[in-house]
Amino acid sequence: MIRLIRDLLDKPLQDRNGESAGRIDGIVLELRDGHPPIVRFVEVSPITLLGRFSARLAKWYARHDAKLGPKRGKPYRIPWGSITHAGPRVTMNANVEDTPINALEDWLRNHIVDRIPGS
Repeated sequence: MIRLIRDLLDKPLQDRNGESAGRIDGIVLELRDGHPPIVRFVEVSPITLLGRFSARLAKWYARHDAKLGPKRGKPYRIPWGSITHAGPRVTMNANVEDTPINALEDWLRNHIVDRIPGS
């Protein structure tokens, strides 16, 4: 049995090659009349994390995040069926490079860090 908040929320996520893919910032449930909820996705995104504290701040970040490229400006959702939870490790069945998860870090590296002499 998985306790969603304790076992997943804010836990490190890795891709299928063991590379870091951030942390699980949100859990998306489908509510059904007369039936228990079903977990559909986990979200990995500063937008989701900020939304836990301030909807206004999350919307501001999403507007600026959308400028970083395609598939940005909204949280990245990983289907529940693509997640493996084994002990302390949570793994997604994809390569982090094939997702927009690291778009901000990539942008910062390309536009700021690489321009610093000696970096």
